[in-house]
Amino acid sequence: MNENFDIFDEFVMKYDMNIDMIAYKYNHSYRTVHQAEEIARSINLSEEDKELASLIALLHDIARFKQWTEYKTFDDHKSFDHGDEAIKILFDEKEIEKYNVDKKDYDIIKKAIKYHNKLEYNEEELNEKEKLHAKIIRDADKIDIIYSFSTQRLLEIKSDGSPISDKVSKKIKNHKLVNKEDIVTKNDRVIMELALVYDLNFKYSLEKVYKENYLGKMIESFENKELFEPFIKEINEYMKGEIENVREEI
Repeated sequence: MNENFDIFDEFVMKYDMNIDMIAYKYNHSYRTVHQAEEIARSINLSEEDKELASLIALLHDIARFKQWTEYKTFDDHKSFDHGDEAIKILFDEKEIEKYNVDKKDYDIIKKAIKYHNKLEYNEEELNEKEKLHAKIIRDADKIDIIYSFSTQRLLEIKSDGSPISDKVSKKIKNHKLVNKEDIVTKNDRVIMELALVYDLNFKYSLEKVYKENYLGKMIESFENKELFEPFIKEINEYMKGEIENVREEI
């Protein structure tokens, strides 16, 4: 796997690592690798699948460096869908051929990366192994995003005096992800990040976010954190229940 890390580093070093958001995405990629490996261990995957999960995590945001360089944003609505663009870079431009990976796994890599950032996707379009790796990268990515917001150093999330809209509030109560199109106020955006928890698939992922209190840390510096506390309580109760009930089936 070290060989693949070197290849990835060579690709990224074409971009300006002095730019904070470029450096952030580089470090996010490696933290996501770590989380993918931890998930793979937690469900006792084979060494081959652990390596595959690690490579998918390494490459999942490969389009982000181009995105920030060209558009100065990570907002897909203002630039391009970074999951789809990653597929173009890796497979249309043949970047994937530089990596040490069996070609039989190309479809798994392609689908996992394509769907890692989608709010919803049709699991029926994926076979069991494709579905497994899609879930691993979606979890690993979200764990680090939630962690990053919790530090208020890696990613900053802001609150103001605005209300939380009824539609977004209902999404939390119904244990649903919040779509960007649902956002009306700045505080709706905070809720959208908290709700990422509802898409976590593995017991490890839920335990990590719950035990580290990432959601509580996310709002720690807010002057109006009491506004968010009922929502965090709802989400924490959801996580606690899922942790107690989930069964890992591989």
